[in-house]
Amino acid sequence: MKVKTVIASAIIVGSGVLLAPGVSSASLTECASNHMCMWKNNNFSGLIGDRNHGDANIQNLPSSVNDEMDSWANRSASYAGCMFADAGGGGDRQTMARNSKDDNVNPANSDEVTSWRTANAC
Repeated sequence: MKVKTVIASAIIVGSGVLLAPGVSSASLTECASNHMCMWKNNNFSGLIGDRNHGDANIQNLPSSVNDEMDSWANRSASYAGCMFADAGGGGDRQTMARNSKDDNVNPANSDEVTSWRTANAC
């Protein structure tokens, strides 16, 4: 009887560990249809920018997230966006092609976005 209780307890504890929900994290699903988004970390974690598609105005990122982008997504089928290394649309450019994403940007492009627009590509 004692052995059955120990085995049953081990199964219940083990099941609880296997079924316990993990820590929730940011993801690609945070970026709505017809939006372009940027995240601070790889794999779409730590949302730092979310804009509706089709806006040709260049917008600077807040200083708290300047030069922090490591992944991005463009959920627009109509518009390509552009991310810029410098304020006001200056410096190196990275295109956000229509219906595309990058969960881990090239190290040369990592942590360098300061401004962006969601229309007119680069």
